[in-house]
Amino acid sequence: MCGICGWVGRTAIEPRERGREVALSMASVIAHRGPDGDGAHEIHGDHAAGWFAHRRLRVIDLTEAAAQPMVGEVSGSILVFNGEIYNFRELRAHLGAAGFGVRSTGDTEVVLRAYEAWGPQFVTHLDGMFAIALWDERRAELLLARDRTGKKPLFYTLRDGCLAFASEVKALARMPGVTLEPDPSAFPEFLLSGYIDAPATIYRGIAQVPPAGMLRFAPREGRMSVEHWWSPLPAGPPRQVDKPLLDELRGAVDGAVERRLVADVPVGALLSGGIDSSVVTALMCKHARGRVRTFSAGLADEPTFDERSHARDVATHLGTDHTEFAVRADAVALLDRLIWLHDGPFADSSAIPTYLVCEAARDQVTVVLTGDGGDEVFAGYQRFAAAALSRLVRPDVARLGLRALSLDGGGETYHDPRRALRRFLLACALTPDDRYRQWVSVFDEEHVRKLAGVGPAHGAFAAAMTEAARLPPIDRLLHANFVTYLPGDLHVKVDRCSMAHGLEARSPLLDTAVIELMAKVRARDKVGLRHPKPVLRKAFRDIVPAPVWTRAKHGFGVPMDTWFDGELGRVYVDEVLGRDRRLTEWLQPEPLSRLWAEHSSGAARHGARLWTLLTLERWLRALDEPQQLSEPQSPTIDAAVR
Repeated sequence: MCGICGWVGRTAIEPRERGREVALSMASVIAHRGPDGDGAHEIHGDHAAGWFAHRRLRVIDLTEAAAQPMVGEVSGSILVFNGEIYNFRELRAHLGAAGFGVRSTGDTEVVLRAYEAWGPQFVTHLDGMFAIALWDERRAELLLARDRTGKKPLFYTLRDGCLAFASEVKALARMPGVTLEPDPSAFPEFLLSGYIDAPATIYRGIAQVPPAGMLRFAPREGRMSVEHWWSPLPAGPPRQVDKPLLDELRGAVDGAVERRLVADVPVGALLSGGIDSSVVTALMCKHARGRVRTFSAGLADEPTFDERSHARDVATHLGTDHTEFAVRADAVALLDRLIWLHDGPFADSSAIPTYLVCEAARDQVTVVLTGDGGDEVFAGYQRFAAAALSRLVRPDVARLGLRALSLDGGGETYHDPRRALRRFLLACALTPDDRYRQWVSVFDEEHVRKLAGVGPAHGAFAAAMTEAARLPPIDRLLHANFVTYLPGDLHVKVDRCSMAHGLEARSPLLDTAVIELMAKVRARDKVGLRHPKPVLRKAFRDIVPAPVWTRAKHGFGVPMDTWFDGELGRVYVDEVLGRDRRLTEWLQPEPLSRLWAEHSSGAARHGARLWTLLTLERWLRALDEPQQLSEPQSPTIDAAVR
């Protein structure tokens, strides 16, 4: 796992030594992604000029033989690569038999030789997570490629015939002529979803290579194209959930876990005690040499947001070497660092506990396996079941239910079933697509229009629904969730929070074979109306404790409503509603004040929305004051270990 950056254009930065300085400066700002070393290599030929740079986190093949940038001895191609290729051993054997010898023991040289053997189609042979930049001198072409689900980030900007790329946007700002400016046209989408779907970003003139995307740039002609090389849509007829499928699934997940244990550094697991992480940890215990190290973190004094007891029960059952952290998180202290890490506002407040548990785990291991992707692949979110049930509820019945809830006294906490029921019934009057979008939105469309003066475009969501038009309605929603929320929110959060500490996170449940197999199972068989993830339950019921299967889905959240009753609320008033606020250059002031009035009076609870607006305000302030774009100091976190 690493950080990559560089550029290619028709002309060089003069003097030539200045080019190396810029490349290393770009790499230095993402040094947290690769604290074990750096390197740079010049592109200097008849057709183009530029530099590639790299920050290295040593995980497989710790020697200098795997250092980057790597240059092909025969082809002269130059590679920088961020990620892990889990089938690199099989590819090495295949390439060796075809005459493409691989001398190092890691996966980087395998990627380079695969390109030399297969050309741009080499990505279809790679099974793993990756962001790749490769300069082919013979074709005078730059190639940028990203893994199937978008685990690893890759940003780029094309200006004056020069294409610059980097693992994080902040590195692009070190390029001469590149400034970071907000793109207000992206604000409605951010307010709706809390993130920006690829290929867009929240910056003018900066884009993302999309998941399963390949960008090709020929600087001599100034020609650029982007294409998709893989789709998660099902290939072939639907599969029945029978013993052959369950056996195949069990073998696929088991193999995915085993491949992700390959490392020359210590490996552990992030264990929440939920279904996904428990299954992954149980399979790790089967394959690992010695006791598996597991880690969990919970917010002290917030029992409804603390899963440590569940993780502890699973760890005891499996016999892992378990460490848990009781954390008192200072959200105000973390705010600027999270914005810096995410290169902008990021509405998912679960980044706070994710950042903390990654920080804690890095003291003992360099790699962790996680249960990420289980909800996407196995239809674990309650909103999928709600989408299926809502098709059976008449609007008049929904209105009666809402009336009954309004007569029920008492406040609703975050995990109160009445809160979920109210959201469900309110959405039943909408169209199926609008219903689903409301459940996953930070602000609904009406609020977005009042704030921004224009509604969101729904571009990525609408495109995903159109792409899956041949599928039944709930299957279409599963597909749209997979290609928007997974890469736009979950992957961003886990990548930035783990790499902030030089920690590599691997996700076995997002293995290609697992995704493609489960894509053939229809939503009606994957969505559990009584218990979530029925297919995963049937395949792995015997390997984890029974309580894992029976307790309610919890989620990895934080008590934002409560936190905004305290110090975060004071910060919101001072900054978002204060005299020096930046948001009102882009958003209407009245809704900003009304949200706070409703929250502070107890008329409504807007913690998630206030957090979204506060991160947007803080990010705009940082852009206005360039010195704030430097790395904020990592706050000291009060944590007790047991």
